[in-house]
Parts: sequence; structure tokens; C-alpha cells
Amino acid sequence: LPEWLGERARRNLSKRDSAIRRRIELLQDFQMPCASSRLRQSHDGRYILAAGTYHPRIRVYELEEMGMKFETYLDSEVVDMTFLGSDYG
Repeated sequence: LPEWLGERARRNLSKRDSAIRRRIELLQDFQMPCASSRLRQSHDGRYILAAGTYHPRIRVYELEEMGMKFETYLDSEVVDMTFLGSDYG
């Protein structure tokens, strides 16, 4: 859908058109160089945390923008992860 359409117009259009409801949208840069060991979605559904194995890293994806928010490298592998609060962003 065009980005210049407002959120309300997009919702109304998707309710009326079945082809738009079945459409698949892909996140930009939603990959890891080697493998991903953990994925978590935020409580409000706006963000996805992804943990990579080699070189250990965490990437945060923003679903509203359909792209990566930021990436940070770590000294060791991720064992587990969680969102600390719902007020992130």
C-alpha cells in the first residue's frame, strides 16, 4: 500500500479488499549472517528482538517501519532475552 495513505485509510482498504488481506509484507534486513537463536515480540506487537549466534548480536526490528531499528554486538552468546517494559520507544 502507498505510504502516503493514512493508517485509517489503510485499515479500511484492507477490510474491503481480500487480495490486500492475503498480502505478505517482508521486513528489511530480517536476517542474520550465521543463525538466529532467539526471537521475541514486544507486548504491544511493535518490535521484534532477534539474537544472532556468530558474532553474537541483538537486532531490534520496528514493525511499523518494516525495518531494523538498531543492532548491537555482544561479548558472549545470548542465553535468553525479554522486553523490560511496555514503554520502549
